[in-house]
Amino acid sequence: MAVKSSFRAAVFASASLSVLACALPAAAQEASQPAQADDGAVGDIVVTARRRDENLQTTPVSATVLSGDNLLQQNIRSFQDIRGAASNLELVPTPSGGTSFTVRGIGQVNDQVNNDAKTGLYINEMYVARQEGNDLSFFDVESIQVLKGPQGTLFGKNTTAGAVLLTTVKPTDQTEGYFQVRAGSYKRIDTEGAINAPLADNLFGRLSFRTQNVDGFTKHLLGDGRSNNIDNKSVRGQLRYEGTRLTVDLLGEYNQSNTDGGADIMLGCDPTASYIQNYDALHQVPYCTRYAPLGKDNLVYGGASLSLPTSSAVTDVAVGGDANSTTNRQVGKPAFNDTSVFTLNNRMTYAVTDDIDLRSITTYRRSRARYYSPVNQAPDDIYAEYDDTITNQFTQEFTLGGSSLDKRLNWVAGLYYSDQKTSLLQDTGPDWIDPLGYIYDGKVRYKSYAAFAQASFKITPRLEVTAGLRYSHDRKSGSSYVFYAGNGASYVDNAGVTQQCGWFVGDFLGGLKNCAGAPFTASDSGSWSSVDPKFQIGYEWSDAIYTYATAAHGYNAGGFNQQLGGQPADGRFLSSYNPEKLWSYEAGIKTNLFDRRATINLAGFYQKYSDIQSQVIVNIGGIPTNQLQTAASASQKGFEAEVVLRPVRDLQIRGNFAYIDQKYDSIRPGALITLDTPLGTTPDYTFSAAISYTYHVGNSGTLTPSMDVRGMGKRPACQLSDPVRYECDLPAYALVGFRLDYVPSDDSLWTLGLYGTNIFDKTVYLGRTGFAYGQGIDHYTPGRPAEFGVEARVRF
Repeated sequence: MAVKSSFRAAVFASASLSVLACALPAAAQEASQPAQADDGAVGDIVVTARRRDENLQTTPVSATVLSGDNLLQQNIRSFQDIRGAASNLELVPTPSGGTSFTVRGIGQVNDQVNNDAKTGLYINEMYVARQEGNDLSFFDVESIQVLKGPQGTLFGKNTTAGAVLLTTVKPTDQTEGYFQVRAGSYKRIDTEGAINAPLADNLFGRLSFRTQNVDGFTKHLLGDGRSNNIDNKSVRGQLRYEGTRLTVDLLGEYNQSNTDGGADIMLGCDPTASYIQNYDALHQVPYCTRYAPLGKDNLVYGGASLSLPTSSAVTDVAVGGDANSTTNRQVGKPAFNDTSVFTLNNRMTYAVTDDIDLRSITTYRRSRARYYSPVNQAPDDIYAEYDDTITNQFTQEFTLGGSSLDKRLNWVAGLYYSDQKTSLLQDTGPDWIDPLGYIYDGKVRYKSYAAFAQASFKITPRLEVTAGLRYSHDRKSGSSYVFYAGNGASYVDNAGVTQQCGWFVGDFLGGLKNCAGAPFTASDSGSWSSVDPKFQIGYEWSDAIYTYATAAHGYNAGGFNQQLGGQPADGRFLSSYNPEKLWSYEAGIKTNLFDRRATINLAGFYQKYSDIQSQVIVNIGGIPTNQLQTAASASQKGFEAEVVLRPVRDLQIRGNFAYIDQKYDSIRPGALITLDTPLGTTPDYTFSAAISYTYHVGNSGTLTPSMDVRGMGKRPACQLSDPVRYECDLPAYALVGFRLDYVPSDDSLWTLGLYGTNIFDKTVYLGRTGFAYGQGIDHYTPGRPAEFGVEARVRF
């Protein structure tokens, strides 16, 4: 019903929008958007998908591109808002304050210490190795480009699924800037601004900032607290030197987020689950009676705070042995998520000749995400977890590229190195599955080396062939410390009675002093290599029609599972997984029709995905744990359609539609999946559409109303194990938003706007657990409700 009602609203808003949403939407929006031609035709879209400026309509790649103006018009303020706006791109929020990207069904949502992203995120050409804090750089943006398919022959870190390129505005030789303030629902006050100025001959500077402050939309039944607030602050400083042949861009950025960590909404309680039964053994009132589902969106009990044990060492039946323990950590803290990111980025370009450039990209990034996340946001919660993840990464890339043979040959060759160090501390304290507490301290060091090259040759002015090759060598080393198990011994309590340590009540009553066992430790290392080719052919049939075909190979390094359920005899990790591989085949057509009034791009793809690193839930010592295993091979096929229409000068329509069909072809013996297991949580289809019309008012003022709709189909959720299966689907949805922007005159420095997002207040499930992990709580992660507000922007 959510999809149908949202489409009806869109139809009511505009017949043109309805036609667009039901037809073959979405073309790339302008990354670099020049002024429209005098006749109002669709302007050229400039992309850097092949490491040089090119017109998207003659570039052999499927890409969705959003300029800074496009982001503003569609109320896109973070990666989460792009959901549906880019074809075949799924974005899932992670507990560590970041976003996981899935392109064409390939992605990784688990943010454990040794899991690798399969879609590469590049912020100002810096590869972002980890998910934590990757959603904190969304201000003063020039463009976002989403490239589909393997991109390893052009970009530093090889990526199996594709690449997301975020580029911010660079310094110029002009004295200028802007300031923007937004006020809206839930006491939202957002500010953003930048100042740009020449500092000396050939030296320019730019200082940008952003703040976001929004009250939570999830209410607490007990007290007046709220969850799902936003509190972000960012600052970015840049220097740009433009010499005769040398250009240097130096960037430093700091991002800080301090929130309540969010809250999931409880849907059900299972009294037979192991967590629930352990709780009930030590309480007079059963958990599912005391904390029954509330049955309302955006309402939780509230009052969850971290103590050891997580829920309490003192119950109305007994006192745990770790009550008032001196080993307690994080005592009394409410749910929180504190994420910080510091970045240094130095890009240098030297013009060796007029046609050949030598480039160096040197980056350093440090991220830290600390968060405490209770399951049920209740005073006596069934489970909660404190995590502290720190990543330091250094990358260095050199490329030499340009054109030769009277510009018929365009080429680039590069060397790449990255060094990533990540540590993860996971501490639940004694809870209702681990009576003595659970501590997992994992560390990994990941070094990657690569050499890559790609060349495009125009056999004729309209026929171009491209070939590329990449060599990758990856090495990982890691160590783990895990404590949670009891020793099974007997002890004498304070009353002189002999008691037995044991799962669950015995260990709870005895505590660490009497029942603690030895921790488990292990370390290991491994290395993997791959050679990955790419082939393309493109033909420009006319100035209005371009076709292409691509075959590309992608690879993702192997690894090992670092969570332990026992002490390995040889001190090495008990399980590992192989590299996964992907052959991606794509063909597309790009058109400029009706005197450039319509840009329509279509792409179809087929992918053969082998040695898949499947995420499964494995019981380790009675604890359900996320693990990776080399499990299967699969095939994926689908198509993407993107369109920009400009029927008359002041009317503009954009949209996209994407469809994917994917299934397992074969399963490895012993793998915890079947042929009927969904390949992932990607929806079958995604779509978006947007329409705007500019009214001319007064002498030279403009009033521009716009409306957009973004949505996706149902997605598998509620993952269970043995074998892996999905017990529920996240419902399909379509969200409608609008804007109304007023500019007093063509030389005015002011712009005023009204906006609304999810204006029909649809309930959105971003994720759902089902009764997994033995916790006995089925809960979902909510999307943001309806929000309305005003904006003011001034240029100077």
